[in-house]
Amino acid sequence: MLLLINIILTLWVSRANGQVRPCHFPDIKHGGLYYESMRRPYFPVPVGKYFSYHCDESFETPSGSYWDYIHCTQDGWSPAVPCLRKCYFPYLENGYNENNRRKFVQGNSIEVACHPGYGLPNEQTTVNCTENGWSPPPRCIRVKTCSKSNIDIENGFISESQYIYALNKQAKYQCKLGYITADGETSGSITCRKNGWSAQPTCISK
Repeated sequence: MLLLINIILTLWVSRANGQVRPCHFPDIKHGGLYYESMRRPYFPVPVGKYFSYHCDESFETPSGSYWDYIHCTQDGWSPAVPCLRKCYFPYLENGYNENNRRKFVQGNSIEVACHPGYGLPNEQTTVNCTENGWSPPPRCIRVKTCSKSNIDIENGFISESQYIYALNKQAKYQCKLGYITADGETSGSITCRKNGWSAQPTCISK
């Protein structure tokens, strides 16, 4: 009872002096206060008060623990997002697995590297750890590719050792000695598109 009276008096003095508003009971998504039912009657509370709280399974506090303290500040409760989703990077079939089983938290983004001929859905290159898990799911699917065998450059050749090119990737080609491109250069580039190579290179005599 004495604690309740002190809180009420503190709130009354704060309001009388034009100070910041008190904090109401915190809505902790994916978690909650310890001894919540016992503490609820004492809200709202003044700035400076803090309480211990916990996070549900698959979530953690910004400090990386399953519990921490939430503080009443002049801007409201801190941390503003008390419980963050934990995302564990899965084994990536048809991709590179340097992040296999590594933990990320809500708000993190990571670039996904797939094997040649594979990529994320919708031509994306990164995945994000969100409140609901990975978005999009880390999954390497077969994508459109172009190969050297799909194009024959008269009086020229693809000058790179790579054989398969993913969608939107460029390939450099070189004209043979004594020949140039239509632009007057000795080399040029073509791009892998959904319908194949972007253009048919030509190498003409100087």
